[in-house]
Amino acid sequence: MKNQNQINTNSNLNLNTNTAMSIQTQNQNVIDAFLANKGQFASVTFKSNPSPSADFKGVSLEKITTGVFRSGVDFANLTSTQTAIANGERGAVQPLSYGEWIKFPYVIGHNGKRLLRLTKVNGQKSKSTFKVNGVEVSKEEFENYLVPSKRSANKPATDVFNIKEENLVSFNGEVSIEVAI
Repeated sequence: MKNQNQINTNSNLNLNTNTAMSIQTQNQNVIDAFLANKGQFASVTFKSNPSPSADFKGVSLEKITTGVFRSGVDFANLTSTQTAIANGERGAVQPLSYGEWIKFPYVIGHNGKRLLRLTKVNGQKSKSTFKVNGVEVSKEEFENYLVPSKRSANKPATDVFNIKEENLVSFNGEVSIEVAI
């Protein structure tokens, strides 16, 4: 039986969440840059491969996003969070609704995967490229392949979000050796 304080990661390491540790991965240079960032602005590129709706089963979708983000930011310390609490627009910050912190506030372990926490930067727009079966398409065409609940118009705005570790392409110039765009 697995100790509840251990997470089996995608690089087959068990990380005890109660002790100080380094995050080990095949893309150590990218992860080291990510973990060294203590709230500073960083140029980040990441990808995602959403599942298409049932009507488009077998279609390969990829979204590649580049922008300025921050890592190493405690959600509870964000001005927007503190203002919303003070104005009664939200309750106090709660523990994670899924997973557990491997390295706070950078890495979350969930279902054997590691998720990297990024924070949006006010006033900064990210740029995304959309591909269907490897061919670049418009955002509108790309979203037609998604189930309605996954389309951008149906997603609530958020100050922080998580990406899968393996989807981090580059962080402040450090490029992943695993990801080819």
